[in-house]
Amino acid sequence: MDAQYRKLNGTPVPHLANYAKSYLRAHPEVSLSVGTDSQNIGGSSVYATVVAFRHPGKGVHYLLTKKREPIISDIITRLFKEAEDSINVAEYLRDQGIYQPITIDVDYNESEEHRSHKLIPMVKGWILGLGYQMNTKQNIQVASIAADHLL
Repeated sequence: MDAQYRKLNGTPVPHLANYAKSYLRAHPEVSLSVGTDSQNIGGSSVYATVVAFRHPGKGVHYLLTKKREPIISDIITRLFKEAEDSINVAEYLRDQGIYQPITIDVDYNESEEHRSHKLIPMVKGWILGLGYQMNTKQNIQVASIAADHLL
């Protein structure tokens, strides 16, 4: 994985999968989620992806990465790419031998007055078909909320 992850305090995480394996061994009670959020800033689309280790009733440990890409003006295309980035991270973790259930948090609203709701059926089928769980804005989202705050 090319992305450089870091802890919230800025400490680099040189190898995401090794770090995740070690963390999950030390904290088997945590749940694992991945989420991406984006914003158009200046002439670029900036994406923040978070891997969240949720300790039940005790908080969350986050790893994050950011990337800047050529601007994507179409909101639907940009939101789809957020899901794609999160799925790619989940698939990478699985390919590296992490078999803990992973929830993918998507920053989509189920209410029909929001454009993002149009993506839910397609993206949900993709995510569930790959064997992951999915949360939208109506559920408790750990990773995508963190990604939003980190942009």
